[in-house]
Amino acid sequence: MRPPPRALAVLLSVLALTAGVTDVALADIGLGQGDSLARAAATDVVVFNVVKVRPLDGGEVASCRVFGRAIRAERGKRFRPRQSVRLTVPCATQGADASDATPKWVDREALVRSAHGRAFLGSDGGLIAYELYDLN
Repeated sequence: MRPPPRALAVLLSVLALTAGVTDVALADIGLGQGDSLARAAATDVVVFNVVKVRPLDGGEVASCRVFGRAIRAERGKRFRPRQSVRLTVPCATQGADASDATPKWVDREALVRSAHGRAFLGSDGGLIAYELYDLN
C-alpha cells in the first residue's frame, strides 16, 4: 500500500525543513559551542582540591602537572572522594596568545593559586576541559 501523494509531499517537506535546521545547528557549533559539546560528552567529571601544581616547562604556552584529592565525582565512576587526582593541564602565562584548541589552556598563575579544580575527562581518561572552581 502506497501513501497518498499529499501525505508523501508533507513528509518530504518535513524532511527538507529538518535538514535545514540541522545545517543551522552545525553552523552554531562552529561558532563556539564545540567546547560545551565536548564538556557534555565527558564520561567523567571530577571536582577536587588542588594540592600542588608543577609547570612542566618554562614556555609561554606549556603544560602543568596538577596533583589533587577528589571531592566528588559529578559524572562517571573513575573517581571517588579522597582519591588521588593527577592531570596534565594545558597552561599559559598571562598575555599568551588565545587558544582555539580544545582543551583550552588555563592561566598558569591562577592555576598555581587555585584551591579547587573541575576536570572533564573522555572515555580514555584524557582531559577534555578543565576549569578553576570556587567552592565558596
